[in-house]
Parts: sequence; structure tokens; C-alpha cells
Amino acid sequence: MESIITAATVLTMYFNAVNSNDANYMYNGEMEDGMVNKIEVYAQNDKKQMEQKMEYCYSYDEQGRLQDKEMMSWDEATQQWTKSSRLTYKYYKNGYNVEVSYWNAEKQHYDLPTEVTLYRSQAPNLTTVKTYKMNEQKDNMFLSSSMVVMEPLDSRLLAQQ
Repeated sequence: MESIITAATVLTMYFNAVNSNDANYMYNGEMEDGMVNKIEVYAQNDKKQMEQKMEYCYSYDEQGRLQDKEMMSWDEATQQWTKSSRLTYKYYKNGYNVEVSYWNAEKQHYDLPTEVTLYRSQAPNLTTVKTYKMNEQKDNMFLSSSMVVMEPLDSRLLAQQ
């Protein structure tokens, strides 16, 4: 299974957002070495002015795959970005995991993941997706959803049969 979460994927998501017809939002991306490393999102307020809303920061591994996506929200009172959550991507031979963690302002670090989704290639064009969530006691995770994703076969392969 090839990784699909690369710098090019993030760049495509950015350009799709910038070119959308939603006039209530504006996006400002920051790039370095051809990779998007930050996107600021502005929203239109009641006075039709644009104000800071969200900031997404991206980091990549040595292979150009997305490693972390950190989400921050604008705190009007402090006039600063405040951390809110992070997606961490971990890659394996047959797939990858996406972990969701939330910022603990009191402890000044991210808590343990509250949700983990596992994407595993089982065969060509066949991927299993399982999501685990943390229980209320925060001592164990349980399976919350499971599905199989099948991609259409390449028509050239079908013609050869």
C-alpha cells in the first residue's frame, strides 16, 4: 500500500480550499521547499470583515509523508493562536495509523490519543479501516467502527482477462 498522505496531497487540499467558491473563508498558506507547512484560515464576521479563525501546521518525515497536522484556534482575548488538537500519522509496511490527540492547557502537552484509525491494505484495491476510541475511564480503547474499502479495478486489467 503506497502512502497517499504526502506533501503533494496537502498542497492539493490547500489549492482546492483556496479555489473554492465559499466567500466566507479565506486561506493563507505558507510553503517551504515545495511543501505546505502552515495554513491560516480567516472567516468573515457579521461586519463583513475577515478575522483569524484557525491555523493548521504540517510537518513531514524524511520521505515527504505527512507526519503531524496541528490545529490551533485564534484566542481573541490573548490575540494568540492556542493549540487545540493534533493528528499524528504513523506509517507501516501495509498501511498507516492516524491518531487524534487534544491539547491539555493545564499540563502544556498533548494528552494520549483519544482516537486511532488504522488503514491496512489487505489485497490490491482492498483496504480495511478500523477506528478505536478511548473509553470514559481513559484506560482502554474500544473498536467504534470497522469497514472495508474496495477501489474499482483498473479497466486495463479487466480487458486482459
